[in-house]
Amino acid sequence: MQKLECPHCHEEMITPKQQLQAGLWLNVICRACKGRMCAQPIVMAIVYFFHMWNVIFFGFMTIYEKSLGYFITMIIFWALLTWGAYYIPLSPMRPAKK
Repeated sequence: MQKLECPHCHEEMITPKQQLQAGLWLNVICRACKGRMCAQPIVMAIVYFFHMWNVIFFGFMTIYEKSLGYFITMIIFWALLTWGAYYIPLSPMRPAKK
């Protein structure tokens, strides 16, 4: 995977690891311009709704049906949602107040 473009300075300085960290509600700092950015908050809220739905629904069905298949399905959907967080676009943030 290649580096992504910083929304502040438009240089390709954001590593895939930083993009995945942004998908976990962490801030990312550009190494070139020291600009702060985060994943789109509204998109992140939607993704986390699906995370919660995944755990609640398939967790309940695992216990209710006593089937390991639902648990495996829950793990697969969790992995797909986590991997999909890599593709959430970054939003620039204001500079930190000192």
